[in-house]
Amino acid sequence: MKFSLKRYLLRIRSIVFGILIISILPPLLIGYNSMLTAKAWAFSIDNIEFSLFPDIFDKYKYSMTIFFASLFIGLIIAMILTFVTTLLPKFIQRLIFGFLTLFESLPDLFIAVALQVSVIYIFKRTGWLVADVTMFFNKPIYLLPIITLSILPTIQLFKMTLLLMKEEQDKPYVTVAKAMGLGRLYITLRHVFRNIITSLFQYYKSIFVFMLSNLFIVEYVFNLNGFMIAFLYSRGVAFVVTALILALPFSLVFELVESYAGSANRQEREEAA
Repeated sequence: MKFSLKRYLLRIRSIVFGILIISILPPLLIGYNSMLTAKAWAFSIDNIEFSLFPDIFDKYKYSMTIFFASLFIGLIIAMILTFVTTLLPKFIQRLIFGFLTLFESLPDLFIAVALQVSVIYIFKRTGWLVADVTMFFNKPIYLLPIITLSILPTIQLFKMTLLLMKEEQDKPYVTVAKAMGLGRLYITLRHVFRNIITSLFQYYKSIFVFMLSNLFIVEYVFNLNGFMIAFLYSRGVAFVVTALILALPFSLVFELVESYAGSANRQEREEAA
């Protein structure tokens, strides 16, 4: 399945229509047209008013930096842990899978607070500030928010890749490759991981939505005043603009990923035939 501009434009039309419907509901229900007020082109955070343009783009850049850095770190660490885990005995793999299921239930709020308390404790004991625990005077912080946001996706991706690795190792092409004398390391790196990455694409939407919802929690706990907070407090035109800025790029990513996944699946079927 190749990228279809027509399909993407139809998706955009649905997104814009849905956002407009949501934005006009409050005026219809309350009887006040916030779309026409002067403050409709601004948003407020902690009683501080920001102009919609260009402030929203700075906040978007900041939040998306944290988002994609966390996603990239989570994916890399999950792949490394998966590879190391497959080299361990089976009973240890089962223990690791059980611990993953346990840690997966931890909320991001608990992780964020635990990291903040840990940094404060280390600072009190040693005088060494590992990282800033909150934003002061609009000075952006990155380390703790990225670590916090990446922990649960790392666990989820680790669990998924571990299951996918187990499925791939039982497939006929792995048996044939071993019979040809190819090493386990070569098979894993050259073939298995490539198929795992392709299979992970079917979970990408749930991972993205999960991380976006947790991004709001991270911004709130660390007082980041990022894009998700601005989106929450925006009204009228500001809500429409922030919603479009959030939705349109991700819809393009979804369309590109679906196109790539469709092409990869078709190629895999052709190779199997």
